[in-house]
Amino acid sequence: MRTDRVPYSDIAEYLKREDTILIPVGAVEQYGPHLATGTELRICEKIATDVGEIAGLAVAPVVPFNYSVMFVNYPGTYTAKMATVEAYVGEVCDGLASQGFKRFFFVNIHAGSLGPLESVSRMLRAKHGAYGGLIDVFSVMRDVAGVTYETDQAPTGHASEMTTSVALHMCPDHVFMDRVVAPPKPLRPFVEGVRTVSSGKVALGKSSFAVFSDIVDYTPLGMQGDATHSTAEKGEIIYNAARDYIAEAAQKFSKMVLDA
Repeated sequence: MRTDRVPYSDIAEYLKREDTILIPVGAVEQYGPHLATGTELRICEKIATDVGEIAGLAVAPVVPFNYSVMFVNYPGTYTAKMATVEAYVGEVCDGLASQGFKRFFFVNIHAGSLGPLESVSRMLRAKHGAYGGLIDVFSVMRDVAGVTYETDQAPTGHASEMTTSVALHMCPDHVFMDRVVAPPKPLRPFVEGVRTVSSGKVALGKSSFAVFSDIVDYTPLGMQGDATHSTAEKGEIIYNAARDYIAEAAQKFSKMVLDA
């Protein structure tokens, strides 16, 4: 049930039997030369809505903006401070908790909101005795889809084969395949002996460390891998597997009792 698409009386009836709400947290940011800036937003909203229907749980409207400063060099990226994300989401959830919602399951699609959402969850626990949980959409897609990618260069990275395939399946109007450009190989390292993994991570030997760079520092096109082999058929497999997993996780979360 999308809470913004029904009268309040339906929500009141729901709260008599359930206290869980799914809150999709998206972003509007550059997504390479071939994907619309709202791609993450559409994927996040759609998967949370579908999960709510499968799990029989309430779903809030998507949070549209996020901490995306690592992409701000590209026009059309919207970014807010982490403190702003935390305050905004926290105040909204505080109001929902006062109405009777006690379990907040954040369906998150952007790494920039991880810290703020943990803080919000802990505030809700301290103030309302509520539970906060979070699931990362792209991590689930990487873990459960079981598809074979055609490229070995960051196939599940930003604007790469995984995400582009999912977008081709569920929002093809956001994809401009005639503009796909394979990024140069390898991603430009900052120094000999390390390999750039993402805009906040570099690999060194058997482990890694953080470097808080911007994506433009190592991949001017704004993408981490080659999306030329993306297909809607592959995207359907990835999306459905992730949707079903998140639905099961949401159902489990809705029954958890942490203070027993």
